[in-house]
Amino acid sequence: MLAALLALCLSSPVRAAAPEFVLQADVAGSYWDEGFKVAAYPGVQWRLWGDDGSLLFGDTFLKLDAVAEVTPSYARLGPRLTFSPIAVFEMSGHFLPSAYFGTFSSVKGFDDPATVYTDAVLDASPRDSGLGYVWGGDATLRGKVGPVIVASWAELRGWQLKPGDAVVGDYWWEPQSELLIGMTDQTWSINGVLLYEQVFDVAGFEPGDRKLYAGAMFNRSSAVGTGDTFMRLGPMVNFQLNPSWAFLVLVQAYLDDRIYTDPLPPYIGARVRWTMQRDG
Repeated sequence: MLAALLALCLSSPVRAAAPEFVLQADVAGSYWDEGFKVAAYPGVQWRLWGDDGSLLFGDTFLKLDAVAEVTPSYARLGPRLTFSPIAVFEMSGHFLPSAYFGTFSSVKGFDDPATVYTDAVLDASPRDSGLGYVWGGDATLRGKVGPVIVASWAELRGWQLKPGDAVVGDYWWEPQSELLIGMTDQTWSINGVLLYEQVFDVAGFEPGDRKLYAGAMFNRSSAVGTGDTFMRLGPMVNFQLNPSWAFLVLVQAYLDDRIYTDPLPPYIGARVRWTMQRDG
């Protein structure tokens, strides 16, 4: 399959394009573990093969950017490389040095990898700051037929942490992964969405600026060192008010979880996000 993909890419017209500066910046408040997040992704992007009107090769690129993220729990800064050989597929890799603050949602240590970390257990656990890094990669496959969008993505992460002296044990609860992991560990996840896109024509807006996406999302994540796993499935709605503002609501039943052993009551997530994007 990879050989066929490479042959298809090489057989398409190659465009000699100068690199373009790209920038995305986000400010988001959410009702899940990260809470509040400020992020910026400046970089350079090269357009690759194919014509602009090509369905398969019209949006291929190679991008090198910096990832800069800050939440109440942690800050990350490092490089990321993203490659999209065809319009429906992209893959990326990153290496992000990280600093965890000693806040209420930061590094919390445990002696037992099988700890059932309820909210009360997390609140009572010793916590401190920490330094480390996370490396990883992901691959995304997506398609659209009319108003129906299907996307699936897989992620692999490697974690390394040196916590402060107040943290006890060899395991900790990591807020981004939502898993109990080792001080040196790997996590992986498989995710998917099936969405219907409704585009609204609104006076004063460009066509397609206001959209509603409604459907379902599936998530499964696991930590190699501890065996901690969660799996969730349920409806999702994302309303794009304009190119900058979007509102997301997610309601998922628990299919597998160390804490929530019954499907209901569900996991509920919500996010409001402001995005600024510049291409070229």
